[in-house]
Amino acid sequence: MDFPEHQVPHIIRALTQFSRDSQQEALEDYFLPNAYFIHPFCRVPSFSDIRIPFTNRIINSRCFLAFIYQWYRILSPEIKLEIDSTSFDKHANLLYVSLRQTFTLWFVPLSLWQANVKLVTVLHLERVPVDSRNKPLLNDKGEVPKTSDNDILNDQEEEELILSEQPPKLYFIKGQEDHYHVEDFLKFIAPWGASLLWAMWQLLATIVCAIGVVLLRRPIIFLQERVLGLDSLAIRKKP
Repeated sequence: MDFPEHQVPHIIRALTQFSRDSQQEALEDYFLPNAYFIHPFCRVPSFSDIRIPFTNRIINSRCFLAFIYQWYRILSPEIKLEIDSTSFDKHANLLYVSLRQTFTLWFVPLSLWQANVKLVTVLHLERVPVDSRNKPLLNDKGEVPKTSDNDILNDQEEEELILSEQPPKLYFIKGQEDHYHVEDFLKFIAPWGASLLWAMWQLLATIVCAIGVVLLRRPIIFLQERVLGLDSLAIRKKP
């Protein structure tokens, strides 16, 4: 990726709404072979090329990302998805994507089971040298060689790098983390009212906080300041 904020919507749609071939192409074009994945339901740790015993087949963590996204499309072939915002923290190499999706199980009639959820996806990016096909240059282990260039470059430095003999660099996805509110997470496992029960629990907890402050504020402050010798003002002034 040259411009992660602008390109990531296409990548997300390719993974969630396009064909199986488009899924695989997006993974190979934009994810590193040892990319990791963290989701409330599943996790793929980062690992590089491993040869399966007694075969010539090589697997890595990106292979399991492909299995997850394929299974995702098998369960819900028609995904409705809206991307609300993207934000790239270039200093931390983190790309934040806020989106909404509707997940529907294909075998449930009349769309009786639907999960309308909001989430924030955090993509960990890495700037990697690429070859003439814009594929990452990897070592014999299928890993990105350790380099010192993940620094922030200004426009002049970028131009000098392009004109030099060094290979060009692009951003690739090193890891993905999906973050859901609890009420949205519950919509996947118990769509009929579980999120409403959680919202009621949150409101109850708020009421308990308010009652606790009204009833216990004075005795707690007296205990802290007069009995234990704690000065709340002094505590706040500590560095």
